[in-house]
Amino acid sequence: MTDTSRATPRAEGRPRAGRPPAATAADDPAAAGQRSREARERLLLTAEQLYAEQGIAAVSLRQICRAAGNGNNNAVQYHFGDERGLFEAIIAHRVPRLDRRRAELLAAARAAGLDQSVRGLVDVLFRPLAEEARRLDSSYVGFLGRFVSAPPDRHPWFAGGEPAGPVGHEVSLAILDRLPQAPAALRGLRLRHVVELCLAALAGFGQLPATSGSEAVAYDLFVTDLFDMAAAALTAASSAVDSPSHGVAENS
Repeated sequence: MTDTSRATPRAEGRPRAGRPPAATAADDPAAAGQRSREARERLLLTAEQLYAEQGIAAVSLRQICRAAGNGNNNAVQYHFGDERGLFEAIIAHRVPRLDRRRAELLAAARAAGLDQSVRGLVDVLFRPLAEEARRLDSSYVGFLGRFVSAPPDRHPWFAGGEPAGPVGHEVSLAILDRLPQAPAALRGLRLRHVVELCLAALAGFGQLPATSGSEAVAYDLFVTDLFDMAAAALTAASSAVDSPSHGVAENS
């Protein structure tokens, strides 16, 4: 008689002879792709928030991985290549919706004849960002605001061609075309100053200190006044015109 009590048990997890192993979620390419996309988006949104809260230089790629709950300290490099690739991915994630909103505002401005004024174009360019700054699920404006002191080749708004999106780029060029009172070499610089002003102001609205005896400024009023100031700065007369002591180099 065979002693079945001494039979060698089947190894755990070994399939029975002639039967293929059961498929698991890990073997499904579609499921794996979905998990990868979700991990990528978590890293992207976590990075955007950390950069907005702490500043660009204060946040490491490893810190982003930990905060996103990713156990791979090289996950950012895997998904984005490097920090610059991460910046570009954050922009690519946010810009399409912002530019669609700009297209709506530009169409409305054209219908009302407001697209011929610098003030009207400033509204088209920046109002989507003013709206974005109030979204609870976005830190994008704060992220952009952290680049105020960055050189042009590192600033997401200016680097890489058209970071404001095709419509934003079109509106920016239209603004530059409406600054005849400023020397040609200064027009792009003026727009850069205004971009930095508006981004920093919109990002910092929530941190405005309440001073004794002052009334809180409604956000709509804050935005309208900011855009008024931006348009005034762009269209201000230049003291550099016809002033040899304030000459502007053509290649500046």
